[in-house]
Amino acid sequence: MIKVKEKLCSCGCGKIGRIWSKGMLKECSMRLNPPKKIQYKSAKQKVKDIEKKERTKELHKWFLLVWNKRREKDELGYFVRCFETEQKLYENYYKFNTCCYHHLIEKSTHPEYEFDEENLVIIHPDIHTLTHNDIDKTPKLKEFREKFNTELTKENLSLMKEN
Repeated sequence: MIKVKEKLCSCGCGKIGRIWSKGMLKECSMRLNPPKKIQYKSAKQKVKDIEKKERTKELHKWFLLVWNKRREKDELGYFVRCFETEQKLYENYYKFNTCCYHHLIEKSTHPEYEFDEENLVIIHPDIHTLTHNDIDKTPKLKEFREKFNTELTKENLSLMKEN
């Protein structure tokens, strides 16, 4: 038979019983530290979440199409070369890894370039992390990004002059 020691509750209620948490009885602990309310999402936020989920699925399908356009073949199978290192990224290991796909101009700030094939490069996941931490450590990507930005700026200026 297990004997349970009963102690005085530390909340100051003066009751003696089995201690639950932080030296208090269960009822005192629940009264002083009530459970947090369950966060609720508005209908508008639920719709936004569904739209984002669908857009992400569409983006992943597009990534696979871009991969198929850029792939090459050797004796070991299909691969795409990393833009920065020229390392072979084999389909079996990298094709479905979304960390291999990098937008030069971020899709969060410029959603109009999200599905622009020129804005997407395929790189090794380690290089992707390195690019986001310090783009100076990836000179090819930095140069290509600056060139892409320059072309977009020229394009935008010509559109503004026409209007």
